[in-house]
Amino acid sequence: MAKKKTDVDVWLGRETSHIREALENASRHFARTDALTVNTLEAIYGQESSFGVLRRSRGMAGAAGEFQIEKQTAERYGLIGSKDNDQRFDIDYASITAARYLKDLNTMYGKSVKVSEGRFTLPVESAQERKKFVLAAYNLGEGRVAQAQQLAEEAGKDPAIWNDVQVFLEAAGATKKKAVDGRNYVVDLLNNEAGFALKSPADKKVKNKRPGKKMGSCVNGHWITKDGHHILICD
Repeated sequence: MAKKKTDVDVWLGRETSHIREALENASRHFARTDALTVNTLEAIYGQESSFGVLRRSRGMAGAAGEFQIEKQTAERYGLIGSKDNDQRFDIDYASITAARYLKDLNTMYGKSVKVSEGRFTLPVESAQERKKFVLAAYNLGEGRVAQAQQLAEEAGKDPAIWNDVQVFLEAAGATKKKAVDGRNYVVDLLNNEAGFALKSPADKKVKNKRPGKKMGSCVNGHWITKDGHHILICD
């Protein structure tokens, strides 16, 4: 009897050389010490759009494209999100934007950062544990995860341990369904990431090569408007 294919097997069957190169290039935004790799990007790409199969509609305000990036987030990183030209549907642009966002989330949850009024991230020292917060924030939003951290700390739990924090997602404003989906998202991604690490030919060492300055990520910066689009300039 033939062995049943896993999601990772199916997604790897859709990974062209162009896709693999795009994901490897995007992984250059991760540092050597980050727990994030090209396999993380593969897992998210599979989870979000099944490797480009489920991308939704161009120009929409909500999540769409290769990595299901919100239009507001895309514009925050300098992408165009119009119906005629939606760069979220371009694997090169989308993968770099996803990687930059993940890197910025990783930086945010490595220290205390003001996310919004009254919401601050709390430092997670362990790179492997911090990755869980990063993945959760990619799915649920950084503000909601930061608020769950604060609620966990107020309840005497460890705000740097995802298992302690995840039980406060509903109290942080997530619906029961969204909270369950967010918890499952982290578990599924970590499992699929491990599967890609075993089976994918993607080069995990590419991330040791730094991206060009114009492609760098940042948490702190200032906004400019160019050709009607809001762009974040790193300080």
